[in-house]
Amino acid sequence: MSQLTGQTVLILANAEWSWSTRVNCHHIARRLSQNNRVIFVDTIGGRTPAPREFIKVWRRLKRIAGGVQRFNSNLSIVSPFVLPLYGSERARELNTTLLVRQIRRLLAHDARPILWIFLPGHVGMVGKFDERLVIYHCIDDHAANPGVPAAQVREREMRLLQLADLVFTSSLPLFEEKRGANPHTYYLPNVADSEFFERARNSALPVPADLKDFPHPQAGFIGNVSAYKMDFDLLCAIARKKLDWPFILIGPVGRGDPSTDVAKLRAQPNIVLLGERSYTDLPFYVKAFDVCLIPNRLNASNRGSLPMKFFEYLAAGKPVIATDQPSLAEFRDLLLSRAYCG
Repeated sequence: MSQLTGQTVLILANAEWSWSTRVNCHHIARRLSQNNRVIFVDTIGGRTPAPREFIKVWRRLKRIAGGVQRFNSNLSIVSPFVLPLYGSERARELNTTLLVRQIRRLLAHDARPILWIFLPGHVGMVGKFDERLVIYHCIDDHAANPGVPAAQVREREMRLLQLADLVFTSSLPLFEEKRGANPHTYYLPNVADSEFFERARNSALPVPADLKDFPHPQAGFIGNVSAYKMDFDLLCAIARKKLDWPFILIGPVGRGDPSTDVAKLRAQPNIVLLGERSYTDLPFYVKAFDVCLIPNRLNASNRGSLPMKFFEYLAAGKPVIATDQPSLAEFRDLLLSRAYCG
């Protein structure tokens, strides 16, 4: 990222900056801001919120009301106002108009930004800012995610693939799927803040107080505890075989899948849902784990997703056990056998 200097980069993200977990777009924005002006636009989502997500909607309204935030002198974060309707083409066109107006206020009048898009729903933004370069950064099979209008997502992604000057894919399965639509498609594996998670190797780093009473060995997970991502049945089956192991899960419950029901996990006595923890505290928790888990379901949504936590765990010096998803195939030599836990 240090080779790009003096540019304006407009990142239309697939996450909110305030999330306690960090994903690809966060790291890219922070690194690019060392030598460029970066505008990070919080995700507008891809599905209409369920009634149980009222708190999520309220928090978003508060961020919108808070205006533009500054992470550093070169990095601005904006939470845009859009209508949370995604199956309607008319609503999509209106949201594009709303987004363009809000973003133009942040751009210098002579700016020709690099437009860095993470979601197919932003295809309507191409050509709106006299951009010098359009990048589509594909990190998921978005049409396979729960609750999204799959047919519309596929159609928008195909248009975006054809319009983009560059396409980055974060896994080999995604690269194989997308390169036929754009000859300038490249495999760019997920990034992680290795130096940050290497802190877990420091013997002087204290173990968090809420883990001190748990016995060892400990199996741990950091990330999104969602039914469409995590194989709850597999995790419970392993936990039943290792009743003397606590299985510590850290992260938000149900992000991306409001139908997530964790009653099965809570019923297993040695599975502990700690909830979200600050990103800055995660190395403290990972340090306490004896083995780290990626218990992903083998489904279309996960097929092309390369878990960033895999690299974070390795940076922390921890052994990793993962389900055999295609995106991790090239890294099998770095994984433990599932037999380690059972």
